[in-house]
This record gives sequence, C-alpha cells and structure tokens, in this order.
Amino acid sequence: MATSVDRPAFDLFAPEALANPYLLYKQMREIDPVHYSESLGYWLLTRYQDVEAALKDERLSADRTALFIHQIGDLDVSLIQNFLRLIKGMMIEKDPPEHSRMRKLANQGFTTRALESWRVIIQQTTDRLLDQVQHQAYMDIVADLSVPLPALMIAEIFGVPEGDRANLIEWATDIGTLWGAPGGQNMEELARKADYAAIQFTQLIQQLIEQRCRQPGSDMISLLTMAYKAQGLDFEELPSLCILILNAGHLTTTDLIPNGVAALLHHPEQLQKLKDHPELMSVAIEELTRYDTPAPFVFRIAKEAIVIADKMIPAGSVVALGLGAANHDPIKFANPDRLDITRSPNEHLGFGPGVHFCLGAVLARMELAICFATLLKRMPNLQFDPQQPAIPRHTSLVFKGFETLPIRF
Repeated sequence: MATSVDRPAFDLFAPEALANPYLLYKQMREIDPVHYSESLGYWLLTRYQDVEAALKDERLSADRTALFIHQIGDLDVSLIQNFLRLIKGMMIEKDPPEHSRMRKLANQGFTTRALESWRVIIQQTTDRLLDQVQHQAYMDIVADLSVPLPALMIAEIFGVPEGDRANLIEWATDIGTLWGAPGGQNMEELARKADYAAIQFTQLIQQLIEQRCRQPGSDMISLLTMAYKAQGLDFEELPSLCILILNAGHLTTTDLIPNGVAALLHHPEQLQKLKDHPELMSVAIEELTRYDTPAPFVFRIAKEAIVIADKMIPAGSVVALGLGAANHDPIKFANPDRLDITRSPNEHLGFGPGVHFCLGAVLARMELAICFATLLKRMPNLQFDPQQPAIPRHTSLVFKGFETLPIRF
C-alpha cells in the first residue's frame, strides 16, 4: 500500500478539474486507480471494473452518515440533526433488505399509467418554456430551460400547490447541495441552510400527505400515500422518499440537459446526425448520459476492511465511486472521449447499476428525449453564443453541470 510520502496528489476541486475532469480521471485511472486522497479524507475509484463491482458489493454501505459528519469538520453535529434525520430515511442511503422493502413501495409512484400521463405534461411544459424565448433568437439553456423544466415537472407530478413550488425547489436545492459533497465553500452556512430546509420540506410534505389521506388524487404523493396506507405503514419515512425523488429527478436532469446540449454543440457532426435521424434519440440519450454524467460520483462506506485492486481499504472508510471516470474507461468503451450517438452496446454507469439503479431513470429518459427532440425541431440552428461563453459550475463532486449555457438559434 502506498504511503502518504509516495502517494500522488490529485486535486478534484481545482477549477480546471471541475470544469473538465476527464483528463484528471484518465491520470488517476493510469497512475493510481484506487486512490486515497489525503485532502478529502476518502478513497476514489476510477476504473470501470472497480466501480461496477463496488456498486454491487454489499460490504460497501449506502448509509453515508459518516460522510456528512466528516464534511462539516469541527462543527457540532447537532447543526445538521434535521438534515441527517431526513437523509437517513432516504432509500438511497439504505442497504438491503430495508432498501428492497422501500424500493418496492416507491415503485408504486412510477406506474406505467402515471408515466404516460406525465408525457403530456413534459411536452406542454417544454413547449411553454421555449415559447417564452422563441422570438429572441437566443436563450440560456440553464436559466430558460434546464432549471425550470424539471422543477415544474416534479412540482406538477407531486401535486404541489402553486404558492409552495418555489419554496419546495429552493429547499430541495439547499438539501441537495450539502448532500452532494461540496468543496471549498462556507460549510457552516451550507449546513445551516440544509438543516433549515430539511425542517421546512418535511413539514410541507407532511401537510400534503394529510390532505391526500382525506382527498387522494392521481399525483405521486397520493399514489405513495395510498401504497403506504394499504400496507399499514407509518408515513414518517415518506418525506425522505419525496426528497430523494425530487432531488434525483430535479438536480440530475437540470444538469443532463445543458451537459447534453454542450456535448452536441462540441460535436457538430453528431448534432447533424441526430437532426437527420431523430429515430436515434433514445440511443443518443444513453450516449449523452455516458459522455458527461451529471452525477460523476456516488459514495459508499466500507462496513468492513476490503481489498480493491491490491489496496486495503479499512473498515469505516468513505469510498467515492467514480461513475464519470468509469464511463470514460477505454478498456470498456472504444474511443471513450468521442461522442458517438450510435454507440451500442453502451453499458454506462450513469444511472448506477445494482440495487440502487436510479428510481426515476424511465422518467428522466422520457423527459430528456422530449426536451431534446423539441429543442432540435423548434431551434434547428442551435449554436454557442460567441458573445457569452458558457460557465461550468464549480461546487460539488456529486453534481456536474453549468451555471449558464448561452446559445443562439
């Protein structure tokens, strides 16, 4: 095992690495694929074979309480007690068999009938957002489309009253920011905002659950409430399930849209191919997800000492599984740094295989397919805005996207 003296240092929070981490991932894969970061205090995996195996390894726990406590450093853990209570109830933080039980119930919110009804909402919402900018001949993909579309979608799916929607998204974002392993920021401020948001979010969801018990509808909270009621279960864990669905459906899709648009604009021949052959859309969505994964890392905690690629990882260690790095591993993908919208097979890890496979993957794929198809049909001359450069976001290891992505059409 390498000592701290001879162990290489990789700065994942360097501005250039946050903007385009794939060169750094390549160096890590080649030099030290199972790397312990002294500065971050956890292990990082960057090879496809290691990441895929770790996602399915039951010795690695999804309960990341230790990571959140580690993140806040010397701050009192009571500062995030409400955040921890909400997060610890999330299915994504659970191991089998508890995870399996919760997953079965959560699936009640994603029935085929519900998904089909949301297809119309996605199309109408996308058209409404593009109507607002169509006459301008320019837009910011982030502010005008990728932020409001999933936010409006999720609020609609949840059946949240209009007056509460802005707060709901703000609270979910504050919770998601701390959950996403932020770096180089005021951790006390982030912790306080996340804890406050956890209180407010929980109270709102509890109010909605009480309403749905009296008057159930066809929205997701109604479906989940009825499923829990039928099983005679306590509604206490429902807010945790809702924040998982909201952040998984909101934050990742918010990043997938600009990441995908930027990738296509950087590869004009692939963009043209997609416009000429719209039937390739579903295959293209998989490649866009692989090429610039919006969630480049997921975290696990070692329940016992384990060996990965000749490295001994002690019990209790935090392990970061590099989905983004694995998706660019040349051993798994030919020419991994080239966008190929016809790539097949494409066994990318963007939605995370294993028991924690993304609950909302079907919804995300539907949303992306409708969004991209509508965008390319209505704005076929899409191009970067030469006057306003895109600005990548520099905040977190778990989420990768853009602050702004100005385009002209």
